[in-house]
Amino acid sequence: MSAFSAAPAFAANVLETLKADPQFSTLVKMIEANDLKFRYSENNITVFAPTDEALARQPGGVDDMLTGENPSVKENARALLLYQIVSGRHTPESLTGKVTEATTLQRGKVRIDGTASPIRYGSMDFGANVAGSAISASNGNIIPVDALPIPVFEETTPPPGQ
Repeated sequence: MSAFSAAPAFAANVLETLKADPQFSTLVKMIEANDLKFRYSENNITVFAPTDEALARQPGGVDDMLTGENPSVKENARALLLYQIVSGRHTPESLTGKVTEATTLQRGKVRIDGTASPIRYGSMDFGANVAGSAISASNGNIIPVDALPIPVFEETTPPPGQ
């Protein structure tokens, strides 16, 4: 037996894994322009990641989210990007057959409907469908989706007199 053992292979984190996969090049530009690299490099997370094809179909486009120059746009872009991330390692297989409510890094709740086919992340009108198998990284998983998921907040009308 050798005194030297093989060093473990370097495992890329979620951000590095996204960078290495050409189908996520636009998403990576959005992450970098909006100063969120650290959110994709730490903790145990799952990113529901829109592909370049999905972002190209986004109504109104995403060009304004690629520069990080406008503070208002940057704040909105950061909220959208954080909405795509939930704690823990999830895969389409672990989500199938059940409805899961998770807390996003944006701090809101998201509904993941594993009883739907394909699995639905977010609301029916503004969510996204799972569009591929999970991609494993050292600090979590990446699940490709077919749209940019947008959070929906419930509107409540205060009672009269308030």
